[in-house]
Amino acid sequence: MGQKHLSYIPIDIDSWHWILNREEKMKKLVVVILLLLLGACSNGKEAGGTEKSTRETVVSKEKELKFVVAPQYEGKTSELIEFGKKLIEEHPEVGNQGEVTLYYSGSTYTFNEQEYAVFIILNKTDTDINHDAKFKISWGYAGQQIYQNELVEYKISESGELPTQSATIFLLPLTTEQKSIVTKIVDERKMNLSISDIQMK
Repeated sequence: MGQKHLSYIPIDIDSWHWILNREEKMKKLVVVILLLLLGACSNGKEAGGTEKSTRETVVSKEKELKFVVAPQYEGKTSELIEFGKKLIEEHPEVGNQGEVTLYYSGSTYTFNEQEYAVFIILNKTDTDINHDAKFKISWGYAGQQIYQNELVEYKISESGELPTQSATIFLLPLTTEQKSIVTKIVDERKMNLSISDIQMK
């Protein structure tokens, strides 16, 4: 049976939240992606009722951020899934309406002796993400590159569909050298994260 372990890098979640709201002072911690390239249909929902209070309730529910997992993990629990749920539960305000964003969670995860950086992808657009996607990621800290235009894939079969107003975990593998840089991350202002060349399948 493979070893599973979630490691926490000493990033204060309140500081993380503060940084997310101070995007202009960072080199792309918040990455706006996929919006122009999504070919999926809008997720239309009927309010069902004409009273003002009913409409407000429906709007409120639609804006609620839901944590999703791939179908094969539904109904199951793990340290990683609980971590993602807790992060979204405690910080539903993360990400801007109308955008798909990618955040580094401040944690790593070990499975079968492979270390992964734990990211959160949030979809706050009006469009479901229900296709695989490929994109290049660049990620660095204090002048040291962790990823340099690395081609990565978001696979629906592994991560699940990402409906409107939802979030999920996204894991990226780390080499020993990359992990040595990631474990030094203590000041989010020195971190840069960007993606490019997004392609929907």
